[in-house]
Amino acid sequence: MHLPRSKLRSQIGNLPKKPTDKQLLKVSLFRARLGKQIKDFLDRASSHLPTMEETDLKMLEDESIDTPPEESVEPEDVELEDVVGEVLDEDDDLYEEDDEASSPSVLPEAIVIPLPSNVASPKLKSSIEFLISTERELRKGQANDALEGLRIGLANKSLLLQTDVNQSKSTKQSTRAWASVRNAQSQILVHARSYQRAWKALKSIGKTEDLAIYQKLEMEDLVIVKDITMAKRYGQGSDTLAWFWRIGPSEDKLTGEWMEECEPNSFLYSFSPTLY
Repeated sequence: MHLPRSKLRSQIGNLPKKPTDKQLLKVSLFRARLGKQIKDFLDRASSHLPTMEETDLKMLEDESIDTPPEESVEPEDVELEDVVGEVLDEDDDLYEEDDEASSPSVLPEAIVIPLPSNVASPKLKSSIEFLISTERELRKGQANDALEGLRIGLANKSLLLQTDVNQSKSTKQSTRAWASVRNAQSQILVHARSYQRAWKALKSIGKTEDLAIYQKLEMEDLVIVKDITMAKRYGQGSDTLAWFWRIGPSEDKLTGEWMEECEPNSFLYSFSPTLY
């Protein structure tokens, strides 16, 4: 199971000024598991990448994004204990990690991963062109998956508002309906932020044609599908959907031969983009 660093950063950011011991334990467990995953990746990467200094790497900054205020819905919180529970179910020996692993000198969410998109040195980039090509394809796949999830999430939220919320006849039904909407909102933001990370990477290592297809996501793009919620409304003909509604997952260009060539550098595949 890969743990996204963005989820850890989000959970830490949501901690109260005086977190409880239980909350701190959850963060500690999350960091321990994430740190182990990053260490495993770095161990594998060392045999495929040239020697790098800290100044050769620069972490891509996360860009926050939310829905427009007029459509804002408080997203459903994903409790850290849910993630930690999955971690412990999968890795029962997590408690057996040594003290150094559980208390790293650099927190896992702050480590700059030596992915090609994080390499700042032009000289080093020229020596890892094949790895750049590999990450580029992986990021395009991440972007496609995120956009598909975003389309589904927005359509689902739109449908829920039109049906479950509007047709609720009791407080209980309304409460349940809005819980579903908040869950849909949570999924929208997860996919939107995943896409933003892929886009930032493609901006660093992609080609001109990539950025012509994969555009920057803006707040005004994250609106409900009015063709679902307000069909046959006045002015419908002049509406335009966000750019990502007009594209779909690109044709798979990863041939068997390409995959075979990638095998020696398969360590990149061990690092799921969601971990980033």
